[in-house]
Amino acid sequence: MKKKAPQKSMSFLKASAIQFLSKYINVALQLVLTAILARLLSPEQYGVMAGITTFTGFFLLLGDMGFGPAIIQFKQLTNRDYGGIFVFSIILGTVLSIAFAALAHPISWFFRDPSYTSLCYLTCICVFFSAANMVPNGLLLKDKKFLTIGLRLIVTTVIGGAAAIYLAYRGFGTAALVWNLNITAILVFFWNLLSIRKQLSFRNIQVLKSVHTVLSYSLYQAGFSIINYFSRNTDHLIIGRFFGPAPLGLYDKAYKLTSYPIQFIPGILGTVLQPYLSAYQNNKEKLFYYQMLLTRFLAIAGSFFMFVCLLCGGDIVTIMYGSQWKGCIPLFLILSASIAFQMVMNVTGGILQSAGRTDLLFRQGLFATIIMLTLVFLGVFSKNLYVLTACVSIAFFFQMFTVAYYTAVKAFNHKMKDFIFPVIRIVITSLLIAIPQLFTRYVLHWYFNNSLLNVISYTLVYLIVFSTVFLCTGDLRELTRIIKKH
Repeated sequence: MKKKAPQKSMSFLKASAIQFLSKYINVALQLVLTAILARLLSPEQYGVMAGITTFTGFFLLLGDMGFGPAIIQFKQLTNRDYGGIFVFSIILGTVLSIAFAALAHPISWFFRDPSYTSLCYLTCICVFFSAANMVPNGLLLKDKKFLTIGLRLIVTTVIGGAAAIYLAYRGFGTAALVWNLNITAILVFFWNLLSIRKQLSFRNIQVLKSVHTVLSYSLYQAGFSIINYFSRNTDHLIIGRFFGPAPLGLYDKAYKLTSYPIQFIPGILGTVLQPYLSAYQNNKEKLFYYQMLLTRFLAIAGSFFMFVCLLCGGDIVTIMYGSQWKGCIPLFLILSASIAFQMVMNVTGGILQSAGRTDLLFRQGLFATIIMLTLVFLGVFSKNLYVLTACVSIAFFFQMFTVAYYTAVKAFNHKMKDFIFPVIRIVITSLLIAIPQLFTRYVLHWYFNNSLLNVISYTLVYLIVFSTVFLCTGDLRELTRIIKKH
């Protein structure tokens, strides 16, 4: 009797392509849903939601506890271990949802708005199901079931978004956005659980023993995530506290609009990196080679998106949100200046997780957070929202140096310049390409009265010149050759 041939693992390129397609469709759906909701809800209502998600984000990190990446990294875990960690996640989700409900009144006091209390109670549903999902989601990633993940992403986005639009239309206000989170979290949990149910064993489980197996790895990962959370959300907390819900709503919309390119490319790569690169955890040169390949690619993609946003910022905001959101145009332009630097940093987690160095990831996140907090508090003293936003953008630039130090130097024994110089060269080249169009747009004021025509024309011209220049420098040709090779 012939042995059954082992099933081939999905290639990194194919996995990335599936994730790219699903993320592309998801981003397109989110843009449509956001455009509709932004016309049904006010900046103040979005500001309240931004305040809530700032706190829920922290609880979702506590619910994950770094176990998701640990499940991928530790190949020796058994089905009983998965069952034990799953039971722990259910207990943890219950405790966290009760704790979040207990914080409803303090959160209302912090933002000086009583409407937060009932909304926080409602959000407890999302907190519980997100924590309970850490094992099912980690197993799907470990098994490289990216087609399932991609399909799930699209379906849950459509259902959650449609529910939010209906509720917003019916006058539910911010609660419509909270229900979007809740419905999505519930659907994702049950979808994932049905996909991996055969991998969970609850016979003779030892919950604490299973958790202890991955604890040393997961604690550093959790520590990084929590620190990174404060780095990413302190600006929202401060704006909500000292500037009010309407400015927070404008800032949050500008921030989220700049995050779409970051979700679109580094977010995709970050999802598939660890399941593949963890095989090279003892080969530093190989991991550094892949990091620099990704860094150059992301610097090129990030620079393109960055200058398109700077060229067409006002038009993009108008198309996406409508005329009532014009106040976020300057904020969007300021934050857009950091897109390239955010993109090159966004795969750091996947690289250091693959190297088994979550301790370095934790330290990198700590210093990056110190940089962000310092600049944000400097911005607060100005009492000017535009200055504070500029400080956030500058902080992202300086955070890139912490990434260079803890990856290139500490993890892979290279020099900081090996990471920094390629990025700076690509960004400066992209700036030189954009200068004629920036001059045309903002000095000569040559543009159409139609926002869509402006975006299409400026993007097309920049794309042609951009591609030509980077083909001449050899960057695009080399990247294409390496991608085909792998």
